[in-house]
Amino acid sequence: MAMDNPSDGVTVFGSATVSTPVDRVAITIGVEIIRPDAGEAFRLAADTVTRLLAVLADDGVDARAVRTLDLSLGPRTEWVDNREVLIGYQAGQRLLVKLDGLAGLERLLSDAATRTGHGVRIESVALTAEDADAALEQARERAWAEAMTKAQHLARLAGRMLGPVDWIQEGTADHGPLRQVHAVALAAGGFTKDMPVAGGDTDVTASVRVRWRFAD
Repeated sequence: MAMDNPSDGVTVFGSATVSTPVDRVAITIGVEIIRPDAGEAFRLAADTVTRLLAVLADDGVDARAVRTLDLSLGPRTEWVDNREVLIGYQAGQRLLVKLDGLAGLERLLSDAATRTGHGVRIESVALTAEDADAALEQARERAWAEAMTKAQHLARLAGRMLGPVDWIQEGTADHGPLRQVHAVALAAGGFTKDMPVAGGDTDVTASVRVRWRFAD
């Protein structure tokens, strides 16, 4: 019987994409100060980070939504005439800021650019979806339905009936490309208006590959 022959069946692929609103933001902000003296570089970096944290608080960012990723202090060198030359000391810190929703994002970015002083840069702004998992479940269900429809059609064309599922393989889920801005150096007073940010939707894709045996 066909049920005893694992090669007697049909293998199909199904995929589906579901759109979901972008409503979460992760901002990485770096502070980098270079001075001839290590102590001066560290002090100026600390002052700049203090101003940056104050700006974030003024813009309504909860302190628990801000986290230091790393701190650094060390020599800064350059190669001159095939020799490594000390040009000063670099002190810095990187902060991760997480926001629920896009409200106030434009003002926050502009304030970081104009109210924090030199040495601050926005390393990345990633816009993602809070309900990506729910959208993935919906996409997976649609992908399964597509695979079953294909399998039933192929079985019907072959004059057969679908039996049990032999195996299921899920493809890599794609939560859509992160919308990012990278390595934007900021200089105090260099911006005259807010930077507009468009949210919109992001796509979540699921795919499945399924093997059915024939029942007859």
